[in-house]
Amino acid sequence: MPIISVSLDEKTLGQLCELEEELGFSGRSEAIRSAISAFIAENKQRKKLSGQIKAVVLAVHSEDAESRTNEIKHGFEEIIATQMHGNLRRGKCLEIFVLDGSAELAREFLAKMQSTKGVEYVKVFVP
Repeated sequence: MPIISVSLDEKTLGQLCELEEELGFSGRSEAIRSAISAFIAENKQRKKLSGQIKAVVLAVHSEDAESRTNEIKHGFEEIIATQMHGNLRRGKCLEIFVLDGSAELAREFLAKMQSTKGVEYVKVFVP
């Protein structure tokens, strides 16, 4: 099995160790493999989106990422039917989007949000 190195800050490493214990993983590698598998499965689900869709997207980002996420939002106004912003604790923001439009544009929106520095979490729900 190939071995890769991953650099984590102390906070993330601590959270990984907590999850490892909490969820009963036999080690960090198993926890990371599980996370990667979930990420791959979610990406496969997104690739299957086609035609016209309606979806709800949740995104959590740092306040520092506000201008970057606003820029992305303005580029996808044609598929954002509704958007709500809320301030969470400790400098975090929650964005809730209702998308209505092309699945291709929705996938592009999700990819841009997810790859933006300061965006910590992006989850899409398609009824």
